[in-house]
Amino acid sequence: MESIPDTFKAVLVNKGKVYVEEVETQPLKEGEVRVRVEATPVNPSDRMVVEGVYGIKELLNPQPTGMGFEGAGVVVEVHESVGEDLIGKTVALSDNAHRPEYQGIWRQYIAKPAQSIIPIPDGIEPSQVCAAYVNPLTTILMINQAKKFGHKALIHGAACSALGKMLVRYANKLGFPVIHVVRRQEQVDILKDIGAEHILDSSTETFDEDLKKLSSELNATAYFDPICGSFCTRVLTQMPAGSTAYVYGALSGEPVTLSPIDIIFYQKSVSYLYLSIWMKEATQEEIKEAVGTVVEDLVKGGEIFGSKIYETYSLDNVNEAIEAAVKDATKGKICINPQL
Repeated sequence: MESIPDTFKAVLVNKGKVYVEEVETQPLKEGEVRVRVEATPVNPSDRMVVEGVYGIKELLNPQPTGMGFEGAGVVVEVHESVGEDLIGKTVALSDNAHRPEYQGIWRQYIAKPAQSIIPIPDGIEPSQVCAAYVNPLTTILMINQAKKFGHKALIHGAACSALGKMLVRYANKLGFPVIHVVRRQEQVDILKDIGAEHILDSSTETFDEDLKKLSSELNATAYFDPICGSFCTRVLTQMPAGSTAYVYGALSGEPVTLSPIDIIFYQKSVSYLYLSIWMKEATQEEIKEAVGTVVEDLVKGGEIFGSKIYETYSLDNVNEAIEAAVKDATKGKICINPQL
């Protein structure tokens, strides 16, 4: 077994300040393994944690708290109750901020229940599977939720993001119609290159008219919105009667407003899509099955769920990593390697 240090670096956030602190290594509990974290991405939800607008305050740990919801690494230690065959295995893992045992993945080492990690086939680097949870599972949930509530097509409001590109490929595989909304012509070209069929540029003068016409033709009555604010209202207003906006982010920082006319006479509504709630309520078997689908794709090259890593940062440069993730969101994933 690898020699485990008495202390290690971990990222914490407190009242909007993100910093690195040495924390003590705790003994493993029954059923746990210790993972040396080697790759963990920066997601938009991480920025929301810093700004203090992520999650239900009553359910979240009081700050200071850790950061990071997913990652990958190598098992370096196991509790005596766990088989030693896991030692040396590359694994994918997540951490749910709605669970009391939340630590955050942005740290050099993390202890996790053995049953919660996903072993990865030999020869696969942690960086290839470090983003196997947040975006891929949200993508899968979007299609599942749309089907569950009887929607025949959907609209996505951040189509050139890493998640948006996954949705293009996943929806194409399933044959599920999607209207992909972008903000610049160059993003239209990017999505065309990966197979998107229905693309609308919100910066054009005819966007509202085009959206109303296309959403009617496809019967697109579900809008998955990571932005909120006036843009969510704008999209929902153009959609057919009975449409629902499923909010899964708040990049604008603004609330959603909807007129009584749309609510009463056109039966339009606002709901949510929240991966953390699903992961809290799902069984370990259900989570493993979903992640297994993602990992299977990633180890084959990530045709559907793969994300290009644009830049990699150390823990000591975590604030720069967060800023880069905002600035370069369409260029690829920003990754943190805690071992640098």
